[in-house]
Amino acid sequence: MDKFKKLALSTLLLASTPFAAATAFLGSDFYVNPYVAAEAGWRHSPWESAFGERHFKEQHTNLNFILGAQFHDYFAVEGGFQTTDQRQKQSFYFGAQNVTEEPVLGFLNGAGNEASSLHMAQSKIDGWHLNLVGLLPVLPKTTLFASVGVAWMKFHVNTVPVYDHNVLTTANPVSQWNSSRDAVLRLGIGVKQMITENFGSRLFLNWENTSLEGRIPGTGVVNPPTLDSEFYTAKSKNSYVVGLGFYYQFCPSKG
Repeated sequence: MDKFKKLALSTLLLASTPFAAATAFLGSDFYVNPYVAAEAGWRHSPWESAFGERHFKEQHTNLNFILGAQFHDYFAVEGGFQTTDQRQKQSFYFGAQNVTEEPVLGFLNGAGNEASSLHMAQSKIDGWHLNLVGLLPVLPKTTLFASVGVAWMKFHVNTVPVYDHNVLTTANPVSQWNSSRDAVLRLGIGVKQMITENFGSRLFLNWENTSLEGRIPGTGVVNPPTLDSEFYTAKSKNSYVVGLGFYYQFCPSKG
């Protein structure tokens, strides 16, 4: 019976060790300090060669709106919505008669037209995100931070043909991809600086695993398309965003 008691006590102590260590590190000083933030940045979203590169814009203005709460001196949680501006790029293709031309969207002529033609390609990205943020105060009003989370990103891209320098506004895009909201890994680092007791600024760098692939029905195909030749393919690469933001916390800074 004594051996059983000793074994049970040893097991209980061993199981409680991680919790005791966490409590010693974090302490019992938990609280809730909600805040709102707005960020503006520059997003670089490249495309795979022959599957969107040179066809879509790779640089966008990125806006991010955040609702968060710091619940410990070292931790916070954030959620928000980010969106880019819609960028447009002109691309000229010489058509299938030019065998040296690099494939675009998986085919020799990514615009779906055998003849030489000019096309206007538009692209935009948006999505929701949720992140756990780790905080490291280094000065009374300066804090380093790192975040890990998930983002639900959506790509909006299309291509419109242009003839005689006029956009065919009544024509449907020859290729269009409105992706589903794919969940991607999101990582970030930055530094934030309190300006007043409630208001501060933050510099940030975010990386997102936006390596996605979209199959785009081509023009003039029967719905739903069934053959590979009836689809174009767009392949995005991982992207990153760098920029500046400002935040307002509803409880005064403890520093």
